[in-house]
Amino acid sequence: MKAFAGRDDGPRNAVVIAHELLHTLGASDKYDPQSLAPIFPDGYAEPDRQPSHPQRMAEIMAGRFALADGQLAMPERLGQTLIGPRTAAEIGLRRAN
Repeated sequence: MKAFAGRDDGPRNAVVIAHELLHTLGASDKYDPQSLAPIFPDGYAEPDRQPSHPQRMAEIMAGRFALADGQLAMPERLGQTLIGPRTAAEIGLRRAN
């Protein structure tokens, strides 16, 4: 992930900084490094959503959310993200199932 330098990029940078900070707490990436697509199910904020697209939020460690097959969007602010169950377990917020 990269930080952004525009005047109005503070909210988007908060997403990037939170993602990177969670790495320091033990969270792993939840996206495919080649396509940058979230990995199902851990990279989906709403893995049980039917239909599965569009996702309305992004799992913070996926960095993007799927709008449709092959169509991704980066969250514009932290309010469009959540910490999924696997990430929560990795950083000690809850026990792994």
